[in-house]
Amino acid sequence: MPASTAGAERFQIGAYYLDNPHPDRGGIWYACRYDAGARRVRRRSLKTADFEQAKVALATLAATAPQIKNQGVAPSSREVLTLAVLKAYIDDRGSAIASEDAATIAVKHFTSYLDQAGQIGAPVSYWTPSRQIECARWLNETHKHSAGYIARMFNVMRSAFIDATKVKLRIGAAGEEVESALMADAPEIVARQDLIARELGIPFRQKRKPTLSLDQMALVLDTTRNERLFRFAILSLCTWARPQAVIDFDPHRQVDWNGLTVDLAPPDWRQTNKRRARQPLTQCMADWLMAWQKENDDDDASDRPLLFYKGKKVGSTKQSWRRIGRELGIEGFSQKSFRHFMADQVRMLFRRVPRENRSLWLGYTVRDGSRTTGHYEGDDPLALADVALATDCVLALLAERCERNLFAIETRLKRDDLLAIGARSIPKNAIKSRKDGGRDRDRTCDPYHVKVVLFR
Repeated sequence: MPASTAGAERFQIGAYYLDNPHPDRGGIWYACRYDAGARRVRRRSLKTADFEQAKVALATLAATAPQIKNQGVAPSSREVLTLAVLKAYIDDRGSAIASEDAATIAVKHFTSYLDQAGQIGAPVSYWTPSRQIECARWLNETHKHSAGYIARMFNVMRSAFIDATKVKLRIGAAGEEVESALMADAPEIVARQDLIARELGIPFRQKRKPTLSLDQMALVLDTTRNERLFRFAILSLCTWARPQAVIDFDPHRQVDWNGLTVDLAPPDWRQTNKRRARQPLTQCMADWLMAWQKENDDDDASDRPLLFYKGKKVGSTKQSWRRIGRELGIEGFSQKSFRHFMADQVRMLFRRVPRENRSLWLGYTVRDGSRTTGHYEGDDPLALADVALATDCVLALLAERCERNLFAIETRLKRDDLLAIGARSIPKNAIKSRKDGGRDRDRTCDPYHVKVVLFR
């Protein structure tokens, strides 16, 4: 028995026990187990000096730990706690999935449901189809969640159960590696969106939020006085990117100034089911990036993130945009509204910008011909030049309605180029084309290659 616990009964669960080897240095408790094979005691910090909290932490670790003995025989789902499997999934896989926050929220909801049902110690086998529907009903009545959102939460449970049945290297309660599965079998998760909607008698999908008008978006931009939110808005409007892609954006690594293109997928980005597009650099975005870089150089902060708060990278803007939407009375406004707004405006205002190009700009895979062809053909960002021009035109239309400047440098779009992509609305600052070039002789080039793309 360690000297630190002498004179007191040792708290032990199975092969694991608590130890406090350094009471004079903070008194942190450790989960310990004697490894007979290595002839040593393995320890894992519980990061708490409170004995009662340490007992709870040890119990949790022991419940989620893979089997030390008989590693080839995993326990049945009737013997494994639901919360233990969910916690093991978050601890093991949480940081490796793109929707870590959503998965964590799902686990909290399932914990709350089991607690109010008096089944906090329910095993995995508890989740029969009828119990899944009852949980879905509780989530809808208590939290007003839609059928789609509830189905996504059950996707987390499905992934956790499947992961628990896989034999792989896992970290034991005392920090040792054990090749094992947490359980031998798992119940089928049948709670999908269509079934939940049918059983609960709720809409299959929520009503789509109304499309924002140019005036509404201009009002949002004028209300946005915070610099980091304004930068987020400009990047979102110029790229139509998903919020996380905007937050992760690093112009030093993702902008090719020679080719005037931007790659929304940074080199170290972990590929998910979502695709990030390569696009031509719009005039609006290019000018702002140069202006922001100049600000960083003037402040001797060249390595500062593009979206920063108190010198650190911004983690999320979700609540800020929701608050602005509520203040302006715009129903359902969120950080994703910029992406929806640009897609809607370009579809309505530019009849010659094809749906395929809009889809590629949004980051979707367009199935045209054999899928194998995509392995041989490289994507050409300049083929989306018409979308880039349409994007600048929408921003110019917004600028006419905004009190603040939406362009870092005065940008003039050519009327002939806008007509070539079927523009239904022309900004007032567009220059009329002149046969002799006139004062615009140096602007007679086609920077977006629109005519080449449309008519070659």
